[in-house]
Amino acid sequence: MDRASAVIYIGIDRSCRRELGLAKIAGKPMIEHVLDAVPDDVEELAILVGECDDPEVYNEVAEKYLAEIIEFKEQAVNDRRLIEFAIDNIQGDRMLILPGNAPLITRDFAAFLLECSKRFRAVLPRSPARNTIYLMASYQTRPIREFFGSHPSAGMDEAVKSIGGAIYLSSMSLRIFDEKLGMFFRVSTPQDLKRAEKILKTRKTQRLIEL
Repeated sequence: MDRASAVIYIGIDRSCRRELGLAKIAGKPMIEHVLDAVPDDVEELAILVGECDDPEVYNEVAEKYLAEIIEFKEQAVNDRRLIEFAIDNIQGDRMLILPGNAPLITRDFAAFLLECSKRFRAVLPRSPARNTIYLMASYQTRPIREFFGSHPSAGMDEAVKSIGGAIYLSSMSLRIFDEKLGMFFRVSTPQDLKRAEKILKTRKTQRLIEL
């Protein structure tokens, strides 16, 4: 059986503004823009809420999207620990993980990440600065869960290298989904909210013109 799960995380950075995921962009909470990008073949959906946010404020959103809320209470956070926690709290054979403050992610892009995980053990975008993005990626859960269990202090670089079968997606190749690479845009300030809304409105206008 091949079951796909998706985890949307929010409130992980301790410097973040509380309830950032509920900030309105183009008429709806920011996190809903990310949830709308989750592919239809995902069978299990979770919202992972960090210790700098209140899980209860996301109850209405979780109910709307049939998602489970998972609370991450640890203060010392790194990519490996967050991915390990997410994998330990879902049942899927494959996991898509997306940041809840990335409202410009498209469904085509998210679906591509998840589809690639059928063949590759880790599917990892690289930013324009060539940084590997572990927290906007997809994984086959069994290999990396087993590695984490036997290597409690290893980081993500070592984990991916050890499990093998990873694919790295250059930012150049990802322009097929968004010429301006909006998937790498993160909202952390009111100015970012305004910018994201402007971009989303521009996209909507372009779609109407194409029709």
